[in-house]
Amino acid sequence: MQEMVGKGEKDIEQLCCVLRVLGTPNEHIWPGMSELPDYNKITFPENQPVPFEEILPDASPMALDLLRRFLVYPSKQRIPAKEALLHPYFFSEPLPAHHSELPIPQRTSKKMRRAHQAHEYNIDTPLADSLLDPDRIAPHVHVKN
Repeated sequence: MQEMVGKGEKDIEQLCCVLRVLGTPNEHIWPGMSELPDYNKITFPENQPVPFEEILPDASPMALDLLRRFLVYPSKQRIPAKEALLHPYFFSEPLPAHHSELPIPQRTSKKMRRAHQAHEYNIDTPLADSLLDPDRIAPHVHVKN
């Protein structure tokens, strides 16, 4: 997977990594792309998208669905954060871990220690009290159909 996705050290290298996975964009998948200000400054070889199932073979179908909704070229087609937080992926097994079960990173700088102390967690908080209740935020979320 690392070879397929990669990590670019420079902007253009990172862009090439994105193009290898999502494929080379065209007007069909990104209408208006040719109208972007820097469109004609650089060209890339034609690549077909790599199916996310090949990149993340152990991911659940819901995880792949959420990923597909995030990773699209046209920003207006991406899933909004409010909608993403209510995606079934976050409410299916395995459920998110309680914060007391997560590892605590080692902080070395004084600034980091102060930031951590300013926001202490109570590990004795019951799991049910630390989860987001979708019914409470539903009135504030506008889901597009």
